[in-house]
Amino acid sequence: MAFCEQCGTQFGASAAFCSNCGKSVAILTSTPPVSSLGQPVQQARTAPAQATDNLAEPSDKWRRRFAAIEKAGGERVRWWRWPEAKQLTGKERRLITANLWAFVFGPFYYLYLGMWRKAITLSLAALVIGVILGMGGDALNVPIDNFLWIVSAVMFKQCANVDYYRKTVLGRKEWW
Repeated sequence: MAFCEQCGTQFGASAAFCSNCGKSVAILTSTPPVSSLGQPVQQARTAPAQATDNLAEPSDKWRRRFAAIEKAGGERVRWWRWPEAKQLTGKERRLITANLWAFVFGPFYYLYLGMWRKAITLSLAALVIGVILGMGGDALNVPIDNFLWIVSAVMFKQCANVDYYRKTVLGRKEWW
């Protein structure tokens, strides 16, 4: 069993951040490299590997979000499905899904974070959903055109933290 060096919280073998304090978890490689003298050399690395284009350590705010995402199921977390949702508190759920900057600025926030592929994909998905809802509103004679912007704003808000986790912690640059 592994424990956080800062707060003493127990964490899983694949955790990259402590679920309590958000501190990065250092894990030793399974087969340590050998020095020129034949002695094993211990090297600590963060698991999983950080993305190469983001050399700086994430801020405390992002580390707390990443820890909540890992507690909820890590890589398998989607805004509509959390494998370990019963273990989360309300605050941890908000850490995963609430991002005011993504709600207000949407694709521009994604571009700021360096996730242009996701910005394009989510913008196109929001456009398609907006067109479908607009046509449905016209067919039912319900004036919903003034409220269609909320669809894309909520999509970006719900997805931003997990998408940034995948980019930063897992090193993925995905379209979807």
